[in-house]
Amino acid sequence: MLLHFVVTILTVMAPIGDQAAAAPATPANPRLTPPGQVPDSEALPTEPTRVNQNVSPTTHSMRTMGYYGQWPLECDGITGDWGGFRNTLMMDYGLNVNASYTSILQSNVHGGLGTGFYGASPIGVRLTADLDVLAGLRGSTFFIDLEHFNWYNGPLAGSENRDKSGSWVGDNGNFIDPTNARLNQIAQLYWSQQLFHDTLNATFGKMDANEHFSSIEAAGSFIYSAASYTPTLNQFMPTYPNEATGLQLIWTLNNTVTGSFGWFDGTSGAFPNGPATGPRGPATFFDNAGHWFFITQWDANWSLSDTQPGTIGLGAWLQTGNTLTAGNSAAGVHDVPGFYVQWQQTIWAPDAQTAENNGGLAGFGQFGWSDPDKNPVHWSIMAGLNATGIIPGRPADSIGLQGSYCNFVDDAAIFQSMNTDGSAGPSGGYESCIELYYLAQLTPCVYVQPGIEWIESPGGGSTPPLRNALVAYLQVGIEF
Repeated sequence: MLLHFVVTILTVMAPIGDQAAAAPATPANPRLTPPGQVPDSEALPTEPTRVNQNVSPTTHSMRTMGYYGQWPLECDGITGDWGGFRNTLMMDYGLNVNASYTSILQSNVHGGLGTGFYGASPIGVRLTADLDVLAGLRGSTFFIDLEHFNWYNGPLAGSENRDKSGSWVGDNGNFIDPTNARLNQIAQLYWSQQLFHDTLNATFGKMDANEHFSSIEAAGSFIYSAASYTPTLNQFMPTYPNEATGLQLIWTLNNTVTGSFGWFDGTSGAFPNGPATGPRGPATFFDNAGHWFFITQWDANWSLSDTQPGTIGLGAWLQTGNTLTAGNSAAGVHDVPGFYVQWQQTIWAPDAQTAENNGGLAGFGQFGWSDPDKNPVHWSIMAGLNATGIIPGRPADSIGLQGSYCNFVDDAAIFQSMNTDGSAGPSGGYESCIELYYLAQLTPCVYVQPGIEWIESPGGGSTPPLRNALVAYLQVGIEF
């Protein structure tokens, strides 16, 4: 808790002025990354280009991916540039080292499994190596991500569950399995290569599929899981905390259309229960009894004007092998399919530069469908608004509002809700959520995000066994 105290003190001391223009470098996992990161080019000597922790940077981005100067309040990490050594590593050797700590503080005010405080502390340590700079391998990147997670609170009385909301979809996508006390693992470890004049990116290794697939940038700061990916993928998507070994190809056809394909180890979704890929290396990718997760996504972008870019994505996926359910099936199911469509449109931005950096007012949404004879979730829908950089003097602050609805299957073999005592409840029903947040970028390396969630029928059930939940939260993120 000492580190938590230090984070709180730094947050209180941090000035809330124009210098807080750049958002933090990539935090502990994708869903902790604020969207619409709009750097203030006048506040920094060079405009930073931040590299997504899971999608490899281009060959040249390592040289400007972080700004480590003017310690401690006007740089991308509170430890500064380490006496010049950090910038030397990036510029001369292509090595970027960063770490992040996030304090997640939540309280279930009403309903759910029980009221009261719950929370956790994700910590991430990452190394990105531009192998062009380091070894002369053009277009090559190496990435490793070490993750730690520890719950602040113990389990509920008579249960191993630490999440008090009772949400099946996930009231916070940054949480690990609430029946586990902690996590320590190599979350990602991969090699990425640019090919054919940088029109094709090929990545192999352990990675987070959600960083590219079923992901909407404008929805990146919401903590409710339906904003991160369609709930039809809840049991199958190789994402935090169960990243998986796989092969990912991203093909840029032209300035408008991009096609992507992912082939991942799918043993996390195997019947009856895994084994989960998160704590494991590549062994089950090469010997996994036919449990694969295949996914493809095709994206098209446009621009209604210089300040109104938009994009749409169409995706389809298949989980193969004998697959688990969320019900009382004694045999599992085979080969679960699904598809989704998602979109994002900037409605208004003060200028083209802000729009290019994902600022302004943006609308977004996603619809997902899967086979109701095989998947606990038949279909889901989510839509929302995000406003970033619209408050004068606060170019990296954002405000977000989203609403979502998840329809469960009325088949006890495929899905069962949970009663307050942890026993299996009725099938069917739905779970919906409205979330509102404000993210304040106090400095380029410290942010705070208060928010609130109203979760109707948490955990589903045709006769909902849990009362509607009201969850208030505060996240504090710091980059080192």
